[in-house]
Amino acid sequence: MDWNNRDHRIQRLKEKGTFDRVIMPFFWIGMTLGWLLLGWQGVEKLDGGRCTNEVLLAGLLLVVSPLPVLLFRYLRGHFRRRLQA
Repeated sequence: MDWNNRDHRIQRLKEKGTFDRVIMPFFWIGMTLGWLLLGWQGVEKLDGGRCTNEVLLAGLLLVVSPLPVLLFRYLRGHFRRRLQA
């Protein structure tokens, strides 16, 4: 990206705002649900029950789901100081 080009910076700033307002809340909610699933399976295990592999896998996938999106955002420059409005 050409950081000296004002139009590119404005476009990237709009993209950052869209990610912050629209896309990332879904991933944060999903991560919270993943932690709840993992906690529920932990309580089941402590109670003497059996952990379900499918639920553990779903919880783990939900917990780590924001990581690729955050990496994408970092590579796109959403967290650079020069992009601040």
